[in-house]
Amino acid sequence: MFRSQGLRLARRSLSSFLLPNPHSSLCDSLLKGGCRSFRAALCDQSTVGNERYWLKGGLFNDISGAPRSIHSNAQSPKDFYGVLGVDKNATASEIKKAYYGLAKKLHPDTNKNDPEAEKKFQEVQKAYEVLKDEEKRQQYDQLGHDAFESAGNGEGPGFNPFAGGFNPFQDMFRNGDIFNIFNRNMGGEDVKVAVELSFMEAVQGCAKTLSIMTDLACDTCGGTGVPPGTRPETCKRCRGSGMIVSQNGPFTLQSTCPTCGGAGKIVSSLCKSCKGKRVMRGPKTVNLNIMPGVDTNETIKIPRSGGADPDGNQPGDLYVLIKVREDPVFRREGADIHVDAVLSITQAILGGTIQVPTLTGDVVVKVRPGTQPGQKVVLRKK
Repeated sequence: MFRSQGLRLARRSLSSFLLPNPHSSLCDSLLKGGCRSFRAALCDQSTVGNERYWLKGGLFNDISGAPRSIHSNAQSPKDFYGVLGVDKNATASEIKKAYYGLAKKLHPDTNKNDPEAEKKFQEVQKAYEVLKDEEKRQQYDQLGHDAFESAGNGEGPGFNPFAGGFNPFQDMFRNGDIFNIFNRNMGGEDVKVAVELSFMEAVQGCAKTLSIMTDLACDTCGGTGVPPGTRPETCKRCRGSGMIVSQNGPFTLQSTCPTCGGAGKIVSSLCKSCKGKRVMRGPKTVNLNIMPGVDTNETIKIPRSGGADPDGNQPGDLYVLIKVREDPVFRREGADIHVDAVLSITQAILGGTIQVPTLTGDVVVKVRPGTQPGQKVVLRKK
């Protein structure tokens, strides 16, 4: 009884000395966590981990009122660089050397009597798997240890489906894709020109030879963009696909390969004439056959007669806007041709015959007696 009373007094004294409020959440969590004494709680490594860390961090935060979180399996955080014992700026060879040294030292076969050796060996392997990979290491440095672990496990409240180094919204704005998505190369340049025709050319049809300025395949490199005799190499990073695929938990995300810009190929040198653009500005001749009956302001489309496609797949189209000059004799209204005929007073009153011009030549038209001004006579199929 005396010893039990002494322990109770010692516990109350220690709690009062260390904690302004002996009924604080920290004190309650320790004394109600299965420990019969405050000292036992302090010495329970599974409860608070490291006693020095608890006294410096948890106890100070409890006294000062700062927010804190203590878990039953809390450990001092250690990143992958710390696991391997290297600096964050360590080279790949330094990381590899540190890994092999620790792997040899902690291998379970050489530490059969040490149950912690296997656990440490697995931590070393995990750290090396990340830091030896250039892309994973870059993601790890950008996200930090906790965020990288959450993204890799794909679980927990800190899981971020875009934390694997790919953010579709960030990449979209950074690369300008939000503005270029509708302006990406979908073939060669479309060319628009205007052609003026006489009235008879429009009615009867004609052939025209047009000269336009547009993109042409480079004569020097043949449209390849590289010096003659060389070929573009397949991009090693995306293996020619032009896309980088990353897996974040249940999500499979794709982004444009930053090495080749999505082309799937890279070149070591460019054509000196076109500077790698594969096309150059120049004159192009196009033969145009105009069907009879074309009217002013009509547009004729000539597929694949526009600018050359840098990729060599889809040349642009040529759009020809028709302009018809007015004729001093004929006037067109839809599909009909109108001609004004002048009659003398005698011809209008008494009738007679007159010559009327048509598209195929003059014809004789009979004028009836009593013809009034503005009266129309139809000559069918003329």
